[in-house]
Amino acid sequence: MDSCTQVCRESEMTIDGQKFNIVDTPGIFDTSKSDEEVFKEIAKTVQKSAYGIKAILFVFEAKRFTEEQKNALNGIKTFLGENALNYMIAVFSHATKKQNADKDEMRKAWNPAVASFIGSIGNRWGVSPDSDYFPPEHEKHQLRLREIKDFIMSTSGSYTTDMLESARKEQERIQREKEEEERRIRAEYEEKLRREEKERADRAHQEELNRKKAELEQRQREALAAMENQIANMRRQVEHVHRNDDGGCFALDTKVQLASGKLVVMTELQVGDLVLSEVNNNHLEFSEVYLIAHLGHFDQPIDMVKIKFTNPDGSKGYVRMTPEHCIFSSDLSLLYARDVVPGKTKVLVLNKSNKLVPAIIDSLDNEKDNGYISFYTRSGTVIANNMLCSCYDDCPKSQFLMDLIFAPIRLWTKVFPSTHRQKELHPYVQILETSYGIWCKTLKKIKIIGQKDVILILCLIYILFILI
Repeated sequence: MDSCTQVCRESEMTIDGQKFNIVDTPGIFDTSKSDEEVFKEIAKTVQKSAYGIKAILFVFEAKRFTEEQKNALNGIKTFLGENALNYMIAVFSHATKKQNADKDEMRKAWNPAVASFIGSIGNRWGVSPDSDYFPPEHEKHQLRLREIKDFIMSTSGSYTTDMLESARKEQERIQREKEEEERRIRAEYEEKLRREEKERADRAHQEELNRKKAELEQRQREALAAMENQIANMRRQVEHVHRNDDGGCFALDTKVQLASGKLVVMTELQVGDLVLSEVNNNHLEFSEVYLIAHLGHFDQPIDMVKIKFTNPDGSKGYVRMTPEHCIFSSDLSLLYARDVVPGKTKVLVLNKSNKLVPAIIDSLDNEKDNGYISFYTRSGTVIANNMLCSCYDDCPKSQFLMDLIFAPIRLWTKVFPSTHRQKELHPYVQILETSYGIWCKTLKKIKIIGQKDVILILCLIYILFILI
């Protein structure tokens, strides 16, 4: 268990175009150095980081989670403060070949202590790829590194010298109180020695010391519990916001036409169904539903927009969806549902002659709903409540680009039909949404978030991925 690193060493690296200094610090509770020496070395690193610490990688062997490592975690909490947990990422080293290839194999090997630790840091963890099993150029090696890098980039804020100073002041305050209390008890003890027999004084002193120690530990537990409750409340609020912004979907009562001519609500859709998706020369075209990304009800209502329009025969129609869902304007360009302008924006609706004709939006109303469904046809389009819509949402406004990005899953489901029909997003779609979110945040930081830039760069990345 001897630590390999004796002093802090650092090196520069770049993640997604952003430069970082990666610092290898001495191990906490190094067996060859005192705790004070180790903490001083780490403190120097924090103080030299003018922009703060983006992430703290806590590295330990995958084979076991020892008492020393549990003590090390307590040492980090004490020295860096509870805030450090918000920036911590666990990295398992010395993993087996099977665990290097599949993270789930690593998760299966966790004991309750490891699982509890991973949960306390927001389930941010990764596997350090072993070059003996997978060389640096291997896709598994690159995937394991990418997972760790994504956690680093998605960490909000940074650990700063102010947080370190606050933690140190708190520890100094507790230490001062402890020393003052010990001095007071000692003075009382000495006074008793002068008045009473030594045995009775010793017993009374020990009882008093135990009582004060228990009271101090109780106060510390109560303070820690209060902090944990605050953190839990903040996390629930963040999760609630994320749920309300969870991609784009149709409302469950939206209707589509099957190849049999039957109209069904979207809750009845199954993978393999042929639904009306396009019209070509007055001929209705039906496309296969190859993936249901997610389906169900949120615990809290989500934002929906209700787009009302007038059908060619004068009847009124509407379609409900989340604001980020894409629809087609009359010139077949994509726009988000939230961006339609009543009285100005024209969409394409199906008339009784089996033609898609322009119709002006009458109104756009904001609503709340719990139910949702997101699915994909092989054409990437669907005619929902008589209006031509895209299957894609919360994405670049390019039907061609999204068809290209979803090509792998379309091919995969040709061979292995999807059985996913759950509340949670399908993993492929979840990865795309997470990557797109990180990409947009990165582009905003470097001030090139133009739509054309997004489409061009994503196309180049996708082509490069295919070539590799």
